[in-house]
Amino acid sequence: MRRRDPMLDTLERSLLFVRIASLLVPACLRTEWRMEWEAELQHAFLRMRERGDSEAQAQSKLRQFARGSLLDAAWHWFRLFERERLLDDLVRCSQSPWFCLAGITAVIIAIGLVSGLLPMTRAVLLPLPYADARRIATVSQGVAPLSSRTGIQTNWVPLWQIQSKLLEGVATYAWREESIVDLAGRSVQILGARVSENFFSLLGARGNDGRVFRRDDFRSCSDCVVLTYEFWRRNYGGRRLNGNMSILLSGKRYRVAGVLENRFWFLSRHIAVWSVASPSTQTRQVRTGVVVRLYPEVAKKAAEMELGSIVRAAGVGAWDSIVELSPLQDRVRLVFGSFALAFVLAIVITIASFRSRLTGMNLRQVVFFGVKTLLLLIVVLLAGLEFTWAPSITMIGGTDLRTEPLSTWLFLLGCMGVLSWSIYDQRRRCRVCLRRLGLAAQVGCPGCLLLNWAGTELVCADGHGMLHIPEMAPSWQEPDQWTSLDNSWTELFAAKR
Repeated sequence: MRRRDPMLDTLERSLLFVRIASLLVPACLRTEWRMEWEAELQHAFLRMRERGDSEAQAQSKLRQFARGSLLDAAWHWFRLFERERLLDDLVRCSQSPWFCLAGITAVIIAIGLVSGLLPMTRAVLLPLPYADARRIATVSQGVAPLSSRTGIQTNWVPLWQIQSKLLEGVATYAWREESIVDLAGRSVQILGARVSENFFSLLGARGNDGRVFRRDDFRSCSDCVVLTYEFWRRNYGGRRLNGNMSILLSGKRYRVAGVLENRFWFLSRHIAVWSVASPSTQTRQVRTGVVVRLYPEVAKKAAEMELGSIVRAAGVGAWDSIVELSPLQDRVRLVFGSFALAFVLAIVITIASFRSRLTGMNLRQVVFFGVKTLLLLIVVLLAGLEFTWAPSITMIGGTDLRTEPLSTWLFLLGCMGVLSWSIYDQRRRCRVCLRRLGLAAQVGCPGCLLLNWAGTELVCADGHGMLHIPEMAPSWQEPDQWTSLDNSWTELFAAKR
């Protein structure tokens, strides 16, 4: 059997390598480039055969020749990404309406990632983690004109528990800064709450194991605490609880009775440890937070009148016996009222400032403007919920005068800012393709402002039209003037693309 020439095998492998390398070359040049390299490779092979080069030398030179074809192909490929052309493509991409919408969407996603998947937004939107949360309300004292909202006197609570016909249950709570010793032996400051033994059963709270907490679980346990899920996971690694687990809270040892489910929170998400306080430790002079569960179909106003009449019958004056119920579900979502108020005010102010500047838009422009503005308003709302105290509630469940007016102003400024920018951006876009206008050119003489000669002209990169923006707008015409370009300009702008 005749032995095959190994140099021919090397030539064929080199030719195959050139064909593979040709895939990097632009399609319009690929065939010509491959034919040229294959011809040069074959010519070099014949020259080596004529000179009588050894087999090893010929194979080494053919491989080196093939590697050179790869470098040449890579050079052609990189020419497609020349710096100037790349910058032009980036600028062109950034002018498209899709880039604008994608950029705003990316900001929304970033807010979600930075905040930890929008915990406050989910807490406001989702139903509260209580059994039949619509019947849960906090109670405060002193809401008459010129009076301040305060907690409830502790000696009122037994009266309501015994005499009320409209309340299914009454529980007390309060919180304060406390210190705890972690597993590493360090003292850490946390927010701890002290609640009555029926607090968790009134809310219908569950543990992370799905078990519903009952009043009997804490009736004979004056040294028990319940941990929030996040505090337990962060400080104890989510390890399984046992009957001997305890913590040192403000210098006193407490037994851990359980861990709340992940979704549970009450008025403040910063509370880490809930301890059960015996009613006998509460004195008449102490004011406390009170949470109640109404019987089904009981109106808020009727419950307020009943609670007030009970304490008045106990000798409390009419002025001091005024109480108000704050349904928790409604109170948590009141932040949307602040945002809505700010949004309406922003629209009024923006329309007064930019009146008649968005007239004459077609359907495509209206849809783009609406989607863009909606996404921007979502950014303002999510940022306000996640990074400010806008959804905060006081310990007695009422309006926090330190945060709510400020959050309303922040929402107002944010809404005005995004509405103004959205209108400004819309006016600087092509009326046909909605791309941001570019190729800005100063026209006229800056010294002739009163004659309206000085201004700026922006042109659509696709040749659809030109926008003239005067430096000083006369009062009898629109400040911006759009001029559509006919088909005679098409070839000029097509050469730039």
